[in-house]
Formats: sequence, C-alpha cells, structure tokens
Amino acid sequence: MMLATLLASLYITFREAFEAVLLMTILISYLNRTKQIHLVKPALLAGLLGTIISIIIGIVFYLLYIAIDLDLAEAIASFIAVPVITSVVYWMATKGKDIVTKGITKVLRGGMISTILTAIIFVFREGFETVLLVFPIMFRDAIGTFIGVLLGLGMALAIGYLWYRGTLKLNLKLFFFITSILLVLIAGGVLGYGVHEFIEYLEKKEYELGIWKIYVYRLPIDKDNILHDKNIVGAVLAVMFGYATKMELIRAVIQIPYQVIGVALLWIIYFKRSKERLKQ
Repeated sequence: MMLATLLASLYITFREAFEAVLLMTILISYLNRTKQIHLVKPALLAGLLGTIISIIIGIVFYLLYIAIDLDLAEAIASFIAVPVITSVVYWMATKGKDIVTKGITKVLRGGMISTILTAIIFVFREGFETVLLVFPIMFRDAIGTFIGVLLGLGMALAIGYLWYRGTLKLNLKLFFFITSILLVLIAGGVLGYGVHEFIEYLEKKEYELGIWKIYVYRLPIDKDNILHDKNIVGAVLAVMFGYATKMELIRAVIQIPYQVIGVALLWIIYFKRSKERLKQ
C-alpha cells in the first residue's frame, strides 16, 4: 500500500506544485521584464507565505478529522476534495491561460500590494488543492503519502527551475492536458473510495442501504494476485484511479460516470481550443 499512496501523492503534489511554480515563474518574469525588480523578493516571500498557510490548513484539517470516525472522515475528505478539484481543472482548461496572461498584467499595475496578494493566491490555491486531494489518500498510509508529497514537491521545483532557465523545453498545453486527465481519473477514484467508506460507516450505524450496497461485479482475483486491489499493482491502480476488484452499485453509479464524463469534457475542451488556434 505504501508504494500506491506514495505514487498517488507524488503525482498529485507534482502536478499542483508545478502549476504553482509555473505561475510564480510567469509572475517573476513579468516583474523582471517590466523593470519592477524591487517587487521580486516580496513576491517570493508572499509565495512562501501561501505555502505556509496551506500547511497550516492541512494541520487543522487533520486535527478536525482525527476527532471523528475514520470511515466518516475519509468520506467527508473525499466529498469536499472532488468538487473543488473538478471546478479548478475545468477553470484551468477553459479560462486559465487567458486569466493568467491578461490577469497578471492588470493586477500588477496595482504595485506591491497587488503583487503580494497575487503571489499568495497563486501558491495557496495550488497548496489547498493538494491538501484536499492528498488528505483522503493519507488515511490509507500516512508515511507513504508524506514521502510522496516531498518527492513531488522536489520534482516540481527542479523541473520548474530548469524550465525557467530554458534548460528544459516543455509543451505546456500537452502537459496540462495529460495531467488534467490523470487528475480527473484520480479525483474519480477518490470520490469512489469516499463512497465506499461512507457505505462502511452507514453499515456500522446499521442503516439499511438495500440494493445500493450490492456488488455490481466481482473480479475472479484472489488476494495473492498482484492485480488484487490490496496487492502491489492493484493497490496502485486503486489509489490512482479508483480500481476495485469488487464495486458496490452506488459507487459504480457515481464514480464511473464522473470519470468518463470528466475525461470526455476535457478532451472536447482542449480539442476545441486547438482548432481555434489553427484558425487564427
């Protein structure tokens, strides 16, 4: 399980942290280009403050969740994370580029205060998203999740620095297209896992769920098989994409349509934007 949670938290942290690094890089480049070098240090410190605020919120979330039933805590964490992440992924796909490029120019005309607020928001937003998505995974294995977060953050900073220096060339459109699809699949898995944990919580409270808790399928895979969702390969697929060797009806009805529709919408949005660029 440690490998599964490590890989999932590594990917999530890398994706979100790299986006924060990218936004900060654009901000710093703009300040240098417009000869506002005196604002670079405040912007960097503001970015650090955004990181600290995210960490504090993560600690507060943890303290709140450990005070309630574990199954319920995992379900709540999942149900909070998924709609927030979904809206942000959709926003980045449809409006992100225009808001970042045009928004920075307008906002930074306000001087130091605008610069500081922009940097805090850039970093805090990505940090908060990371906290939301990583939190449900952390309940499965805290150590693996923590290691994955550190590795993901380190990778994001290293690749972001190489990109900023011009050493590494990246197709950012393709990068965000692929990572957004993976993020939707992970969010769907988190949603499905949250539903599963909520079912277990309701069963402990002796609520009757009727047909909704009936398994819609059971794969003929025993626990010794590497594809079992408690074994090495299956566990990675389970944490990353919501794979399960057996799935309740209510989970299938919620998780699978979310993932299919989410990926389809992203594909349509990015394909449409590509066609618009070709016409220009």
